Amino acid sequence: MTFTTTVAGIPCRCQVTLYSPGVPMRTTGFGFGDADPPEPEEFEFDILDRGGYPAAWLERKLTDDDYDRLLSEYHEKQDAWAA
Repeated sequence: MTFTTTVAGIPCRCQVTLYSPGVPMRTTGFGFGDADPPEPEEFEFDILDRGGYPAAWLERKLTDDDYDRLLSEYHEKQDAWAA
């Protein structure tokens, strides 16, 4: 999935290359260690310029806040397309 966004105020595209929802811990029995550990949510993407070409120079400008914002935007777009 690819969607339009901005990085450092510069218009670009975010191409999601991997998304895996998090999985909570699951108990599989009654004994100690009879559980599957939780798995965190995974989100990987490439930043492309408006022409659709990889923009490594723009990817270097990403901050932790941008990562969280892009994940949030992905969820919003995914929910809108699923409806």
